[in-house]
Amino acid sequence: MHTIFLVLIVALFAGSLLSLSSNPHWLVRGWDFPRVQIVAIVLAIVMIHFAVHSWIAPATLLMRCLIVGVAATLVVWHACRIFPYTPIAANQAQNAAVKVRHSAIVNDRHLRLIVSNVQMENRSYDCWREVICSANPDVIIAVETDQHWLNEMEALSDRFPYKIVQAQDNYYGMVLLSRLAIETHEIRFLVENDVPSIDAMVELASGGKVRVIGVHPRPPEPVRDNDATARDAELVLWAKELENYQGPVVIGGDLNDVAWSQTTRLFLRISGLLDPRRGRGLFSTFHANHWWMRFPLDHIFHSTHFRIREIKRLPNVGSDHFPMLIDLQQAPQDPKENKVLAEKENDQQEASERIERASANNDLAVVPAKS
Repeated sequence: MHTIFLVLIVALFAGSLLSLSSNPHWLVRGWDFPRVQIVAIVLAIVMIHFAVHSWIAPATLLMRCLIVGVAATLVVWHACRIFPYTPIAANQAQNAAVKVRHSAIVNDRHLRLIVSNVQMENRSYDCWREVICSANPDVIIAVETDQHWLNEMEALSDRFPYKIVQAQDNYYGMVLLSRLAIETHEIRFLVENDVPSIDAMVELASGGKVRVIGVHPRPPEPVRDNDATARDAELVLWAKELENYQGPVVIGGDLNDVAWSQTTRLFLRISGLLDPRRGRGLFSTFHANHWWMRFPLDHIFHSTHFRIREIKRLPNVGSDHFPMLIDLQQAPQDPKENKVLAEKENDQQEASERIERASANNDLAVVPAKS
């Protein structure tokens, strides 16, 4: 029986090693997701092992050392990767001043944004509208929006008079609704002709401009045998484009990638954007119906022009994703407070390789990043 425990832990260790590879196959990249679950499973195996050892069948000293040694290595490894996204870690994006954060007065230099994967087949329209409107956002980025969802969103037109629409029935439709004026916008297809992004310039009440980008790259998954090539390339292309962008910017959506993955961290290092999850919590958004198998897939990253007034996961809206809300306060920049991830020596090379891999795929249509 103890041999079974050891085999299970070694199997988890071997799978975890796959996450170190840049191979885009879904079976490889999928191991980046369940780090929290792996820690929980390993700890459970160790506890069962000691219970069996104490009360049923004693294990040899060698077996106990092997099980505990491999288990400890796994737990420490995954815990180190998860730690930055816990409330006991340091904030990467700083909080707004307390008097601003808790003020009931809505000032004109903040942006309250929701990212919501509505799940195309979801028909809980009233529930979605109630949750979204209760959160009182300025801007909504909704993905997986088809014509049915677009029709239902018409009920919000008085509240959100500005909108950008790319309704599609392939799970990659996208709609941006805004209470604030949209100065310019573009619907862009960076990697695949049927996977859009929205690139908009939103005007705050103060008159200041904020670039708001909505993204929803295709995930690596076994059902359609998709690998991570398209997703990685799209995130890297946005990182390259935003690398030298000097204005305030917020980019959000269902990235189909976890916060701690190689690609997400590469995106942050190259773009110079901040992840408000760091130091605040996992805010796992998928799967809304399975508490034991949830991952932080819906993200909102922002430039150093902002501080955090509020960030939270909203209630269930009938979708397989929870919506994410962030309230950003535009504030004077203090370089000492910005904890941007330092770019590594090989980051640009790695980014180029991911773009080249996508460019070599005849099923993809990679558009170079704008300078």
